[in-house]
Amino acid sequence: MTKRVTIKDIAKECGVSITTVSRILNKKPGCCTPETEKRVMEAVERAHYRPNPAARSLVTKETNIIGVILPDIYNYFFQEFFKGAEDYLGKKGYKLILCNTDGKAKKENEFLESLTQGMVDGIMITTGNCSENNDYIVKLSEGGFPIVTVERYGDDLEQIPGVLFDNKKAMCMAVRRLYEYGHRRIAFITGPANAANAVLRLEGYKQGLKEAGIKYEKALVCAGDYQMTSGYKSIKKLIFEQEFTAVIASNDQMAVGACKAIRDSGKSVPDDISVIGFDGTMLAELYQPALYTIELHGYDMGKVSAENLLKLIKGKEAGEKKVIFEPVIKEGSSIRDITDMTL
Repeated sequence: MTKRVTIKDIAKECGVSITTVSRILNKKPGCCTPETEKRVMEAVERAHYRPNPAARSLVTKETNIIGVILPDIYNYFFQEFFKGAEDYLGKKGYKLILCNTDGKAKKENEFLESLTQGMVDGIMITTGNCSENNDYIVKLSEGGFPIVTVERYGDDLEQIPGVLFDNKKAMCMAVRRLYEYGHRRIAFITGPANAANAVLRLEGYKQGLKEAGIKYEKALVCAGDYQMTSGYKSIKKLIFEQEFTAVIASNDQMAVGACKAIRDSGKSVPDDISVIGFDGTMLAELYQPALYTIELHGYDMGKVSAENLLKLIKGKEAGEKKVIFEPVIKEGSSIRDITDMTL
């Protein structure tokens, strides 16, 4: 077996100290002459030397690794969130570990326990479907561990840096746009009942109806779980039970499922039923017809979360305690103006 080359071997070959080699590898300015730096780097290349991250972390107390805890890697929003965080932190010399919880509190707790045992320098936790571990998150933050929450709610998290989206306002906007297009019978597909942001989206739908002077009808509300199949099943059933001209889904994946159900029922989007999604992901653009949707700014939320987490890691304040992203309507081809039909 070939012996692993160590930093000590490089130092001995070049006739310099281990500290000098370490400073050169970490690009510390002014640590030696250009000739010495060149000699060390040539030795590093010849030996194919790679620093041992475990050994490095024992010295620096840093791993240059960030943990990202997500509830569903299949969800396009979380893919875009991760990409935004990775692009920002990669430029700063950090690597990311992705942990997928499947929305399960037990898995989330296990990841939190593992990652905080010296594996990472900080954590971004984006799952908002359970609050069972909020007390653990608070304990970590109060103990000085850098952690940023994303779309996670609870009075107990008020003092922890977080990145949020104005879910209620977004759904009010969706209802208002459909109302302006002449729609009065507007169905709604919820997210999981235990997801705080799903509850806020339902509240926004109700508020939007009230502002438009439309009576809320529970029969037009379908239970979903943010999965495409729930959007399909709920609308496939609702089509045969209720009359409606439009449907708002609590995310793009369920909106796509709803579109398929409408088509499979012999109807058309948007000619027969208009559809609005929620997320503004690439899925909305690729689907035909292109989805009318509310943009959730997944990539930007990932970048801002990463910026705030890095501040905490460096011992600085994260800036605003809660960063709230404002909704923007992303126009598509999935809604129809039926104003002339309702006048």
